[in-house]
Amino acid sequence: MSDNDDKAPDQHGSKPLPAFPGAAAEPDAPVTPQTPPASEQPPAPQMPPAPRMPSEPQAPSVPQAPSVPQAPSAPPAPPAPPAPPASQAPYAPQAPAAPYAPQPSASPQPPQYAAAPQPGGAPYGSPQYGSQPQPAGGYTPPNKPKGKLGTGAIIGIVGGAIVLVVLLVIAVGFGVSRIGGTPGGGGGDKGPAAEASSASDAVKGYLTAISESDAKTALSYLSSPPSDSTLLTDEALEASNKLGPITKIKVPKSDGKSSSDDVTASYLLNGEPVTTTFSASDYDRDGKWEISGGTGSIYTRSFDGLGLTINGVAVDAEQVDVFPGTYELATTLKNFTLTGPTTVTITESYSSADTTEIKPALTDEALQQFHSLVRAAVDACIASTTLTAGCGIDIPSTISDGTQLTDGTITRSLSADANATIDSMKATPSYDNPTLVEGEYIGSPSVTADCTKDGATGRCSIYFAPSLGKPSVDMASDNPVVKWD
Repeated sequence: MSDNDDKAPDQHGSKPLPAFPGAAAEPDAPVTPQTPPASEQPPAPQMPPAPRMPSEPQAPSVPQAPSVPQAPSAPPAPPAPPAPPASQAPYAPQAPAAPYAPQPSASPQPPQYAAAPQPGGAPYGSPQYGSQPQPAGGYTPPNKPKGKLGTGAIIGIVGGAIVLVVLLVIAVGFGVSRIGGTPGGGGGDKGPAAEASSASDAVKGYLTAISESDAKTALSYLSSPPSDSTLLTDEALEASNKLGPITKIKVPKSDGKSSSDDVTASYLLNGEPVTTTFSASDYDRDGKWEISGGTGSIYTRSFDGLGLTINGVAVDAEQVDVFPGTYELATTLKNFTLTGPTTVTITESYSSADTTEIKPALTDEALQQFHSLVRAAVDACIASTTLTAGCGIDIPSTISDGTQLTDGTITRSLSADANATIDSMKATPSYDNPTLVEGEYIGSPSVTADCTKDGATGRCSIYFAPSLGKPSVDMASDNPVVKWD
């Protein structure tokens, strides 16, 4: 019996069993029938490696043995059948020869086979025999397996994922902290908006909040808070309550039979009794009553440019909205003051404070400065001997009757009444521009000059000479200058 006889199929056609699960010769069984005569297989003598394999019992003991089936990826052997020539036969045995050559050297390299279990879970990998038909190019040594990662790599990936999750948790927590945490402080921010279950509750809560200088709560009772909130602040309310506190608030109960109601409230404003009516409604029937209007206004156009303040708050608008209460107007310009009833009150919704009697004026020091500026300007103009003197008293070189005046010979003088007018002149801020202060009409000076008429030369008196104009000074300027109209 030859060495190939033990691999020949028996007379019943059954397939010989492999020597052991890791035997690489097993896949070659199909190749053997393809070679015509047994004697035509020169490589057959190479088959003795089969006896060597018994030394490989280590493969079964190690779960990595499944990697051995990868060696049969020598599917190059199956392509051999299409070529009957004997020249193809040598190649069939060479395919298994490759696995045998690495196996003796592979035994000291179990780690490479350890990575092989990737193809499947069964150690002997019988399903792999069915998957052997692969392209010839797929035949590669099993020392670079694809699939499962080593323990170290898995630990690294898991550890990295844990770190990433921790960082995400920290980032989310930080974001929540930043969103949820708001710094405290600020006027009018004293708690959630109040809600009233009836019209009378809304009015009572509104007036109470105002009396306590709580602007935010007061605004929460209004159906449409004003867009301008310059004076709708705790600061303005605190000043208002110092000037005229609101006390003894009385509001009758409303019946609540309809979705709107007018409520008449009474209270003391700086000790003076006040009775006023507020309109409240619950049109959407959500149980929350709100006040329509509720605020008044102060017109400030006539104080433009004066650095106006109301209850100590700077105001730069033509009109401002205010809560019911007491308000004091003032200016921050050093040369100006406000005269008249500078304190006004608001008691009715949609009402406007009466400021018609409040007028800007110069301070005593500023008034003296104004008189001094006008006096200096007039004196300089009167002292001029030229035709062009300024202050509105320039004269032409030829007057209306044809008389020619000699420039440089002009003399001017003021009457006692005119001088008295300068010293006692009233200074009135302009209506359109209150920082521009205007003086009074002074009058015409007496004028003489050397003159020539009809060939005669002499000294002439000028009748109906131009008069001094009306002086005006911008008293808000750092360097005020007198101008003449």
